Amino acid sequence: MMLETMVLLVFSFLLGIGSLIVAAWLVVSHQFATIDGLFLALVCLVLALVFFLNCGWSLKSQEFREWQARRLKPKE
Repeated sequence: MMLETMVLLVFSFLLGIGSLIVAAWLVVSHQFATIDGLFLALVCLVLALVFFLNCGWSLKSQEFREWQARRLKPKE
């Protein structure tokens, strides 16, 4: 079950970074100035927010804390 949480965390982080990269590309390539570009940039920024909120939620979850405690616990 912890593997699923870690995969979700990494996948959400990568998708959030990807959304920010697409939004930045629209600004750099001057496609941001059109209505379509503005809408696409806003959608990418909202998606990035959702994915990063999911990452934050996963990091604050009890399951992640238990995984950290097991990992830092000295082996017998």
